[in-house]
Amino acid sequence: MATIGPGAVALVVLAGVFSMIESAIGATSQARAADLARGGVRGARALCAVAVDAPRYVSLLMLLRLACEMVATTLVALAAIDAFGVGWLAALLTAGSMTVVSFVAVGVAPRTLGRQHAYTVGRLTAPMLRWLGRALAPLSGVLILIGNAVTPGKGFKDGPFATTVELRELVDLAEQHGVVEHGEREMINSVFSLGSTITREVMVPRTEMVWIETHKTLRQAMVLALRSGFSRIPVIGDSVDDVLGIVYLKDLAKRTTGGAKDAVDAPVASVMRQAAYVPESKPIDDLLREMQAARTHMAIVIDEYGGTAGLITIEDILEE
Repeated sequence: MATIGPGAVALVVLAGVFSMIESAIGATSQARAADLARGGVRGARALCAVAVDAPRYVSLLMLLRLACEMVATTLVALAAIDAFGVGWLAALLTAGSMTVVSFVAVGVAPRTLGRQHAYTVGRLTAPMLRWLGRALAPLSGVLILIGNAVTPGKGFKDGPFATTVELRELVDLAEQHGVVEHGEREMINSVFSLGSTITREVMVPRTEMVWIETHKTLRQAMVLALRSGFSRIPVIGDSVDDVLGIVYLKDLAKRTTGGAKDAVDAPVASVMRQAAYVPESKPIDDLLREMQAARTHMAIVIDEYGGTAGLITIEDILEE
């Protein structure tokens, strides 16, 4: 039992190394690695070969990391049983200690180092990683096939691992070589970050909303639209938290132009359209697709308590 402790520590350290390499490979792009290889940087050629087939190597690293963690956990469990006997105490000590150790020594610290020094770690470990890839290719391939077989839908032959790092790096390199302008690079990068942006970050807050009460007339709504410059205005009931619908300038113009003389005195509610409501935590890429499918130009943003947080238009999303 004297060798169990050092063995578990060694396996945890090894798992941390695999985790660091996995994080580094995930933050490495083929374009940047090829650029380093052309510059004659040591290890860059091997890194380029790994980056070309990154999903397969990430799958392999995940397998090795999990194997080290599982064996280390087993060794710690054996040591706990030897010290405290079979029972809940040994189980709790094993689970608690390995959870903390795995989170810190395998999860946070190595992954942070891997991302901070992605290309250095990648260049130093790529030759070893390529050797492991050749040696364990059959085992890794079989496990990926099994995983794809038990997963609904169509799987991936190299595993379900991909990032947008490659495209971001290509855009950066294109700017450096004068292929795209700085503004074009910013616009392309904004597309990648769209999925992480939520509605609350883009919406017009309720304090800046322009709205009209439901009992106001079409004449008053027309004046408000022309003065504010907005072609769509929320219609509220008792308060701004009670949004009943949306009035469109084109509907106001159609109703008040060439119609009956008393048409301008009709209530706004007679021409308002149904409002769409969305939670403030909704990703705006999902919201954009929904608004395009429903042909909706404005939505009322609802907070966690059901009140009105603000509003968002399809133009706001496209501008973002």
